[in-house]
Amino acid sequence: METLKRNTIGILLLSCFMSFAQEEKNEKIQNPPVTIEILTGDAGLASQMIINKSFQSVPQLGFFSVTNISSKWNETSSKDAMSQVNITFEIVKGLRLFGGMHYTPTTGLRPTMALMYTLNYKSLLLSVGPRIDLSKNSNAEGFVMAEYKPEINENWKIYSRVQGLYAQSLNSEEHARSYLMLRLGLSYKEIRFGFGANWDAYGPEKQSKRNYGVFMAASLFN
Repeated sequence: METLKRNTIGILLLSCFMSFAQEEKNEKIQNPPVTIEILTGDAGLASQMIINKSFQSVPQLGFFSVTNISSKWNETSSKDAMSQVNITFEIVKGLRLFGGMHYTPTTGLRPTMALMYTLNYKSLLLSVGPRIDLSKNSNAEGFVMAEYKPEINENWKIYSRVQGLYAQSLNSEEHARSYLMLRLGLSYKEIRFGFGANWDAYGPEKQSKRNYGVFMAASLFN
């Protein structure tokens, strides 16, 4: 009887361990990938890299970083760049608080805070949220991104994305920066490609820049 008890306890502990290991494995698979995208167009080159990760031991906390760089073909050095790094906290499912640093060549390095709501439903991914600089000459901005990826078969999907941003100076209440990105193409497993267009506007005068071309993107998993 004692031997049977020990064997039963051993089997239960092994089952719990295997269940925990399987859950941990599933969490790792579901952890979002690093996404890299490059648009080659008539006016120049544009790139975007997104890192969106959760801490393994504290999944409510995470790290979020996005970097955008755009350069015309005739430029020797690009001044059109943005990079931000944040620690994130999930308030409720889908809603996160961001706190970190935001950098552009025009505004320099500034502390920043943001909220981001993300809805992931079947073939639709929607992200929307405000951000504000925590500095003397602050900008406030709104961001929205929608991806629609209906399946064609097991490996292929139609890929489409609309991504937009509008930033305004809180002191002058004038336009600071805005953009609109459109993507339409196909995805094969972790690779996406197709046609893309970027519209950018800068400063109170809304000086504009346009870039039409083809894009390729890849999702890099851990």
